[in-house]
Amino acid sequence: MNQPASGQAPTEATRPLDKLLRIERINTWTAAISSWSLLAMTLFVAFEVVSRYVFNKPTIWAWDVNVQLMLLLLMMGISEAYKRDAHVRVDVITGLLSERQNAWINVAMSPVFFFITVVLVVTCWLYFLDSYQRGEEASTLFAPPLWPIKFFMPLGSALLLLQGLVNLIRDLRVALGFETHPTRGES
Repeated sequence: MNQPASGQAPTEATRPLDKLLRIERINTWTAAISSWSLLAMTLFVAFEVVSRYVFNKPTIWAWDVNVQLMLLLLMMGISEAYKRDAHVRVDVITGLLSERQNAWINVAMSPVFFFITVVLVVTCWLYFLDSYQRGEEASTLFAPPLWPIKFFMPLGSALLLLQGLVNLIRDLRVALGFETHPTRGES
């Protein structure tokens, strides 16, 4: 992206791009939360295995906590995966196209992405809101409240939507010949 030299104030042309970078920094930060939740899951499972099979004293909380951490891992990491272009796709045709042609395909497909993501944000928000209003708890012996972790569903979806907007702007810039994609997939 066009960045002013260090020590210089941003110009009018670079200010919108700085806002895009801010969105990407937020998504990178949430991906770090996602990574730490994976570490916590690993430690909790190891604790549960030792507790269950060595001491014959299983916990009542390990399953519930791991399920919640899995949701956190997914929803806080999805926008970073999209930013890095690390999601699953079949590159049979797009692998043969130029960077600019791929950008045009991404731009053409973006309405589908935005429709699905907006539906996801709205649906997840309603799902969280219903859980919050009912004070929903897991139906297990441990019975943790579910609404706090369900909040990460609309949050993660909204971050994905914002990252989609950043990617669309980048793809438009590439498709129109203003830049190449060296920043796609990098932090």
